[in-house]
Amino acid sequence: MTTMGPSKSVHNRRLARIRLRNSRILRKRRFAAPYAQLGAAYSPAATTFRLFAPTARQVKLVVANAPQSDQQLGEHDMAADHHGLWETRIMGDLAGRYYAYKLSGPGLDPRREVTDLYAVCAQTGQTRAMIIDLVKTDPPGFRDHLYHRPSPPANVVIWEVHVRDFSIAASSGAAHPGKYLAFTELGIHLLGHPEVSTGIDHLRELGVTHVQLLPVQAFDKRNIQDANTYNWGYMPVHFNSPDAWFASSSDGPACVTELKAAIHALHQAGIGVILDVVYNHTSPLAAFEAHVPGYYYRLDGRGRFGNGSGCGNEFQTENPMARKFILDSLKFWVREYQVDGFRFDMMGLIDFETMRTIRDELCKIDPGILIHGEPWTAARTRLRNQSDKTRMPGTGIAAFNDEFRDAIKGDREGIVPGFVQTGVYAARIRRGLAGVAEHWPASPLDTLNYFECHDNLTAWDKLLVSTPGASVATRERMMRFAALILLCSQGRILLHAGQEFCRTKQGCTNSYNKPDSINQLDWTAKLNHRSVFGYLKGLIAFRKNHPALRLADAAEVRKRVSFPESPSVRSVVCRINGRELPGEPADSILVLLNGAGMDTTFKLPTGPWSLFADANLAGMWPLRHITDRILLPGHSGALLIQSGPALESVPGQ
Repeated sequence: MTTMGPSKSVHNRRLARIRLRNSRILRKRRFAAPYAQLGAAYSPAATTFRLFAPTARQVKLVVANAPQSDQQLGEHDMAADHHGLWETRIMGDLAGRYYAYKLSGPGLDPRREVTDLYAVCAQTGQTRAMIIDLVKTDPPGFRDHLYHRPSPPANVVIWEVHVRDFSIAASSGAAHPGKYLAFTELGIHLLGHPEVSTGIDHLRELGVTHVQLLPVQAFDKRNIQDANTYNWGYMPVHFNSPDAWFASSSDGPACVTELKAAIHALHQAGIGVILDVVYNHTSPLAAFEAHVPGYYYRLDGRGRFGNGSGCGNEFQTENPMARKFILDSLKFWVREYQVDGFRFDMMGLIDFETMRTIRDELCKIDPGILIHGEPWTAARTRLRNQSDKTRMPGTGIAAFNDEFRDAIKGDREGIVPGFVQTGVYAARIRRGLAGVAEHWPASPLDTLNYFECHDNLTAWDKLLVSTPGASVATRERMMRFAALILLCSQGRILLHAGQEFCRTKQGCTNSYNKPDSINQLDWTAKLNHRSVFGYLKGLIAFRKNHPALRLADAAEVRKRVSFPESPSVRSVVCRINGRELPGEPADSILVLLNGAGMDTTFKLPTGPWSLFADANLAGMWPLRHITDRILLPGHSGALLIQSGPALESVPGQ
């Protein structure tokens, strides 16, 4: 074990004192410039540079021809105002040049070049960022194409994926494996099986409404040494610049142009784009402390960083210019990249006022934008006004429903089973299906329903450890069963990429730094588990056709959703009244769930019923017509509807 030398220890204590002093001064004076345009404002005639550095005594702008050489065009003095802003304007067309800052003052090193916090084209491993003409990075038609998103938010079915995972496997057939551009490739398929689509064609076939990308904001890649190492991206460094790991080149503007190309291709396919963003903490490589020591991070009483994130720091979102940075960054992604929503990592570390302001400001740009997040922290925090489940109802910001997740499949990483394995937690399943509960959520719009995401065991791996001795066919039936529960629930829906074909990570519970062999989407699984894929595809299509499964408020739920008596404590019966609901073709929808390991008979309400999903098949057309009762195998469910002129005949009969 190494020990910290006395000089480093003294230096750290000195920095802690500077942070505390700055923090007190800045809180007292309340420096703020809410309407200032920060960063490099480029035009062909001139570029204006602005940054917030109220404790600096001198700031210089460095403009250079290269990202790391000494071929500087020069150092330019910047002028300060009473808001703590520094500014200078350089005439001429600077596109293609590189820039950084040098700051002098308490805790600042005047010899050190510092990256602009607002840099839009960071260069991998370099301090200097590139100055670019963003207009020239747009794909043809990028700003003219109108993406028609589903509304209200209860209509969405989100597919969460890591950019590299999507196409890095040879089985994807992609010409740009692991890159943004793989999302632009049409007509690709599983090698040797042209009938098995992959890539963007797979997404259209499945029927999801949105793709949610794991972090693409430029992140800390110190653990990535070669093609066999990996990173999820949850240690952000440059918040306004896409990461070049997913681009065809780590230099220049490729990261910008190719991410835009991916978003444009998804929009043209009728699929929205949500970014997974990490504003609750940063990598140690981020430049915030090098701009204003003690301002952007929460501190304890000794000037040390808080660690509610478990990643070494917490971003102090409640400070005016820290809040402004987050707002400016999010607005930039909406306006410049045309993104359709955000998923907030560890939203519990962002103060509630900031989250409400985010919602209000983004809705001014795009009233239909989607916002949801994790309503928790990783560890204790000094923040009191947390954005947790208790504060989210009614805000238009959804929170991940971990209670429903655990009720469906059991604990995240162990052998404890859930409803699909044993029929336990039936009461929690009812609450999840309803999308409302006494304590939370208050409305279906408050909840994001899921049973698998990038964290923890995949659902298939969870079944492997929680159902020892079960056959592949039984586990596939459980996967279909879990999908039926999820896609019949009220609220927003999230799928993890590959869960539609039983994705495995070989039992790994935390794959953030594991190689491609663990994380890649193996598209051969779509062929091997085709029954599960077809079932999810059918359920998504059914859900889209039935507004009764997508109710938008609690009053409608109370009016329409009921839970009649079920045949056992390990089963659930949910009935949804569709009468006089605009666009709903069914008078009644019946969801039957048998969590027990044995066959169970469900008595049906009076009248003829059309079966649209059973233990094996699901889709837009009825499988058969039933009256009186139905026998369901263990670990399975059924979806039936009653009445409606379109349901009187079965295709082929």
